[in-house]
Amino acid sequence: MVNEELYPELRAYIFMYCGKTFWIRQGLGEMHLKNLVGATQNVNYIMYNILTEGGDILKNENVSELTNDSYEAYKHRITERIFTECRDELELNLCPKCNKIARTPWAKQCRLCFYNWH
Repeated sequence: MVNEELYPELRAYIFMYCGKTFWIRQGLGEMHLKNLVGATQNVNYIMYNILTEGGDILKNENVSELTNDSYEAYKHRITERIFTECRDELELNLCPKCNKIARTPWAKQCRLCFYNWH
């Protein structure tokens, strides 16, 4: 990826569409994969609920560190970790013209420069 900065649109995209990669890699996603696979929207919100209500899961130091604040703080921390730990595995839909993130993995038009690659 040319642009190494996490800008707001990229954060939102990573949080919304790239959470499965992170949680499976952390070994926590496999425990709750049925919940994740059934989720069509915001996989990480479902994972956040599982983690904060998970009892024994919170004994895991990494999970406790991620979920000890508000949901917004959780979103910020999780996108940072996904981006730094799984950067090479992320399937990002970047605009061929400006190299910024598209709105969804299936989008064919840039939300920022409006370039169309249909």
